[in-house]
Amino acid sequence: MKTIAILTPTYNRAYTLPLLYNSLLKQTSYDFSWYIIDDGSRDETESVCSNFINDKFKVFYFKKENGGKHTALNVGIEKIEEVLTFIVDSDDYLTDNAIGTIIDNWNRFETDRTIAALSFYRIQSNGKVIGNSYRDNNVV
Repeated sequence: MKTIAILTPTYNRAYTLPLLYNSLLKQTSYDFSWYIIDDGSRDETESVCSNFINDKFKVFYFKKENGGKHTALNVGIEKIEEVLTFIVDSDDYLTDNAIGTIIDNWNRFETDRTIAALSFYRIQSNGKVIGNSYRDNNVV
């Protein structure tokens, strides 16, 4: 079993999912599975996802009746078996070391029961950080 479940709820995003898929193919660590929860898309999402075949990570595709992002996330949470869940929207793109960074931090804090979650910067395509920076050496 992999450590991370990447959970992607999607609705009519056939045009953006390949960019996310390509960023997953470029990861420095493949200690993850990708769960795509299609919230009743009426575009080519299912067909696009059927082409996401590779030997680096497993891709799981589930289609459900449209009910909103929160219901897609609930379906995904019921399906995953991995220890960590990383919600990645269908129009996002991960830096090449995103999964490796999460794994490194998980290994560092896994037994620390005072840590409830891991959080990382979100950046724009131009490299600008969205939001405020962390304090105290990235540990809050």
